[in-house]
Amino acid sequence: MTAGPSGPSGPHAAAPALWAAVAGVAALSAMFTFSPWLHAHGLYLRDAVLAGEWWRLVTAMWVHLGWQHWLADTLAAAGLLLLGGVAARTRALLAVLAACGLAAQAALLRLPEVAWYGGLSGALHGLAAWTGLRLLQRPGWPRVAGVALCLGVLVKVWLEQSWLAAVVFEPAWGFGVVRAAHAAGALAGLLLWLAGEWLAARRAA
Repeated sequence: MTAGPSGPSGPHAAAPALWAAVAGVAALSAMFTFSPWLHAHGLYLRDAVLAGEWWRLVTAMWVHLGWQHWLADTLAAAGLLLLGGVAARTRALLAVLAACGLAAQAALLRLPEVAWYGGLSGALHGLAAWTGLRLLQRPGWPRVAGVALCLGVLVKVWLEQSWLAAVVFEPAWGFGVVRAAHAAGALAGLLLWLAGEWLAARRAA
């Protein structure tokens, strides 16, 4: 017997896990943002990473440059996780978020002009691309949302043209926005989706 939309396997069953994921992302990023010690030891610093402090590639995505930066990224993560819950399991969404963040930060090692970096924006661009592609595979309004999400990521990455300037100072934020991380994260999200489709095809065969 299968459960309906409100049964154990429906969206209502997934809601607690999704909200727990949102709370976890908010709490973890708050810890690294507002704790001076975690902020100092978690931020991506190119020279420190090259000197052996490799963990910064993992922790940098959780470090933000003030409460406004933290709040903006947390709200964006909440929206993407809740929307993505329509098409994927919570653990898959969190895995994609973490993998895209790591990929974005690792890509910065190839850019000497990026001396430091923090924030979820690279990871969020990847999660947005992956989620949009997953939503495209579902009928009804999720497909419309998927089109909008994919187009939004594509247009944003194109307009930012990070291949011309990896970092651009944004007066509204008061710091340089690392646009290269956005592009790297979006590419990672696309590659993860392609890998998932390839694995699904192999299992089906």
